[in-house]
Amino acid sequence: MPARKQKQRTVHHPEKSSHQKPKALLFDFGGTLAFLDYDLLAHEFSRDARPIDALKLEHAEYEGRAAIDRHLMGGGNDVIASYMQYFNNWMAAAGIPAAEIEAYGEHFRRLHGEASLWRVVRPGTMEALERLKSEGIKLAIVSNAEGQIESDARRYGLHPFFDVIVDSHVVGVAKPDPRIFQIALERLGVAPDEARFAGDIYSIDVLGAHAAGIEAALIDQHDRYHWIEHAKIRHMSELHPLDKK
Repeated sequence: MPARKQKQRTVHHPEKSSHQKPKALLFDFGGTLAFLDYDLLAHEFSRDARPIDALKLEHAEYEGRAAIDRHLMGGGNDVIASYMQYFNNWMAAAGIPAAEIEAYGEHFRRLHGEASLWRVVRPGTMEALERLKSEGIKLAIVSNAEGQIESDARRYGLHPFFDVIVDSHVVGVAKPDPRIFQIALERLGVAPDEARFAGDIYSIDVLGAHAAGIEAALIDQHDRYHWIEHAKIRHMSELHPLDKK
C-alpha cells in the first residue's frame, strides 16, 4: 500500500525564530540544491513496452522517501539499509517489476559512479543563493554523501556561495546524527538557534536538525509528502524569503 495512504502523522517542533533573520542557513545537497537527473533516468529505465515519464519517476521517488521514514522512525537505525529500501520502493512505485529492480539498481550505481546523478540545479537556486549571500547570511551544505559533494558543488557552480561544506564521508558521521550539524555550526561560528536547515527527507534531515537544536523545513516541491505534518517549502529559497526591495 502506498505510504501516503497510511496517514502516519508526526507533530513537528514549534518554530522558534522564523520572524528573526538567521545568521546561517544550512542545506542538504541532493534533493535540495541539486536534483536527480530524472530525464536521463527516465530514458535509461524505459523499455519499448514500458516507457517511463520523467515526472512520473520523480513523483514515484516520494515512495522511496516514505520507506526511509518508515524504517528510521519505526525503530530502525541503519541508514544504509534505509537507502536500499528507498530505491526498491521508488522503483516499485515507478512500475518496475520486482524481478528487475536489482538490475536497475546496478545500472543506477554505474551511472552514478560515472558522474553524480544529483546534478540538476533548478531555476531560482543560484539567484536565491546570491541574494542570501548579499544579505550577509552564512551558508553551509550538510550532506550524506560519498566524499564528492565539494567537487560536485564546484562543478555545478554552487561552491562560491558556501562558507562551509560538510560531507558525511569526509567527517565520518552522517545525518540524522546531530553531530554532523554541530560540525557545521562550529565551522560557521553560530549557535543552533541562529541557524535554519532545509532538506528533503524528514527522518534524516528534519529530525537530525531538530536533534541538534536547529529549526528545519522539509523540501516538498510537488506537495506529495502527505504522511508527515511539518513545515514544508517547495524551493530552497523559501527557507528565508527576502523582502523585495
